[in-house]
Amino acid sequence: MTISKWEKVVVLDLDDTLYKEADYRQSGFRAVCREIEALYGESLTRDFEGHTRGDGDVLDLLCRRAGLPLSAKESLLWIYRLHTPDISLTEDVRDVLRQLEARYPVIVLTDGRSMTQRKKMLALGLQRLPVYISEEHCSAKPDPRRFEMIMKDYPARAYVYVADNPRKDFIAPNRLHWKTIGLRGDERNIHSQDCEGLTSEMLPNQWIDTLTELPDILC
Repeated sequence: MTISKWEKVVVLDLDDTLYKEADYRQSGFRAVCREIEALYGESLTRDFEGHTRGDGDVLDLLCRRAGLPLSAKESLLWIYRLHTPDISLTEDVRDVLRQLEARYPVIVLTDGRSMTQRKKMLALGLQRLPVYISEEHCSAKPDPRRFEMIMKDYPARAYVYVADNPRKDFIAPNRLHWKTIGLRGDERNIHSQDCEGLTSEMLPNQWIDTLTELPDILC
């Protein structure tokens, strides 16, 4: 009889779960504004501070305000994607991670570009954690492949996935019989958490208001 090495594995989403993605967007727009100012002498940072709407919309506006051709938007987009983000974990989240890592393997599973997501992990001090990024595996949620890879790489009796977006995050782990936990957000969340019209397999097994609830739930 094969005995699982671990009793439980905890898998966490990144954006809007461990930190606010709106903070990343503001950081990216500030980086783009700094580059425009350095190259073209146009100071736009103050005008665009606080913007968190779609990347393309803001970059279009930045091109126009700086008098750049719209073809420059592609270059600005890569500055945004590859900038060193000014983001951090809250002390509460750091404490939760310390508690979880003392008891379970903790893994990050996130959609996004490899370098962008790894730069976020580095800025947040999370480079110690295993991470499964969609671009690196040609597999974005709700595709189950990365979840299945984790089950192969980290054999355990039970798996937990904590994330924020009910439209794509929980379908695969629900089908694989993982415990799924949704983290309720606020007005700064990038993706809507409106569950109207969603099927039961799209919804988490339970919702929490803050990650500080997680260690007790998993006992």
